[in-house]
Amino acid sequence: MPRAIRSRPRLAAAAAILAIAVASGLVACAPGGAGADADASLPDGLTASVQQGRLDAPQGRLVVHFENTGDPVTVTGLEVRSPALEPGMGRDEPFEVGADDAIDIRLDLTPTVCDGDAEAVEVAVDVRAADGVTRSGVLVPDDPFGTMARIADADCLAESVAAVAAITPPDRLRSEGTGAGRRAWIDVRVDPAQAGDGTLRLDHVSSTTLLGNETGQDWPLALDIATGDAPFTIELAVRPARCDAHALADDKRGTILPFTVATGDGRAGRLDVPSGNALKADLYEYIAERCGLQQPGS
Repeated sequence: MPRAIRSRPRLAAAAAILAIAVASGLVACAPGGAGADADASLPDGLTASVQQGRLDAPQGRLVVHFENTGDPVTVTGLEVRSPALEPGMGRDEPFEVGADDAIDIRLDLTPTVCDGDAEAVEVAVDVRAADGVTRSGVLVPDDPFGTMARIADADCLAESVAAVAAITPPDRLRSEGTGAGRRAWIDVRVDPAQAGDGTLRLDHVSSTTLLGNETGQDWPLALDIATGDAPFTIELAVRPARCDAHALADDKRGTILPFTVATGDGRAGRLDVPSGNALKADLYEYIAERCGLQQPGS
């Protein structure tokens, strides 16, 4: 399910209240609140970075990677804070970070705040050291892969696209023939919104690790859409991009269709359109049959 997205103006009042509460020490349950020694510095050697693995992005998760070059510590609470995310992304289940050790903590992303500063991010933590005292502070994490900006860009582009049209993959794969002669199509439905005055350009769909265009590599589209247009279907003729069982067994993103799009409000980039479970199963079966990895009907 796509993550919720919020525009910045709708959250201005809530963000202001939260900022006042945090500054006044009223949010005692959050890391760095009045319930801990907020004036003490964090133990030396504890650092953090933010990132995502291949499976984290489609599942709407952020990875906070902690490293510790000092004495063992226990993190008793944490909260990721950014103007580009709604508040509430935290954890209160303790975990240990040993000396010269590291750990990845996965958190469900809160909704994106479009036009928030994605590069401004901090990790507020409550840390219990060997002396048993809990100290609070803020870590400014590294973002070596530009994860925060990428999340904000992708979510806000999706919001702009959805305001113009819904792009929906089919429930099942359409196909004909059997064996190596079998051919298939993914019939993507485009339903323009009937209110508003937005525009959308669908430039092309890129090939994936599993799928290519039957007559080439990518699928050129060059479609211009405006709110109020009639619904239509894009027929993507698909072929296996590779024919080895290893590719199917280890697939992570091969059935996610990457649309290159641009919207009239100035956003542009890649819009990922994932296949549902039934369509994904159909595509795996189609690739296996056409590649001779299984017998037709097996």
